[in-house]
Amino acid sequence: MAIGNFKGLYTFLDIEEIYGIDASCLRKKVARGKFVIDEDIKKIGTTWIITEQAMIKNFGVLKFEEYKQKQAKKEKAHEKKINTQKIKSKSTRSSKKTTSMNEKEDKVNDSWSSGEIKGLELKSFAFNTNYNK
Repeated sequence: MAIGNFKGLYTFLDIEEIYGIDASCLRKKVARGKFVIDEDIKKIGTTWIITEQAMIKNFGVLKFEEYKQKQAKKEKAHEKKINTQKIKSKSTRSSKKTTSMNEKEDKVNDSWSSGEIKGLELKSFAFNTNYNK
């Protein structure tokens, strides 16, 4: 299903879903001059866009209203699902034990500090930064 990003603008695929009219029939109507190009409809790339007013004028308001009601129900169901997920995630977060961010590092024993690695101990260390030749 293709839903336009701009309120009041619909693609020919939307019209196909709303009214059951094939997109090829709509393109034929364009060729016959049934729509005013750049006022009722516009082609962007390979996609035809039609205004809500032109769509209602040419195809009627009844099916469009049914479509809008169906979309509103879908949107409500989607919002309800999202809110339920938010509530679940909040309840899981609050029940979790708070731990140190460095907990894993705290548990790891350093092999040098634990004495597992034995070797030369450096008493002092200096870099030679004098490059005079």
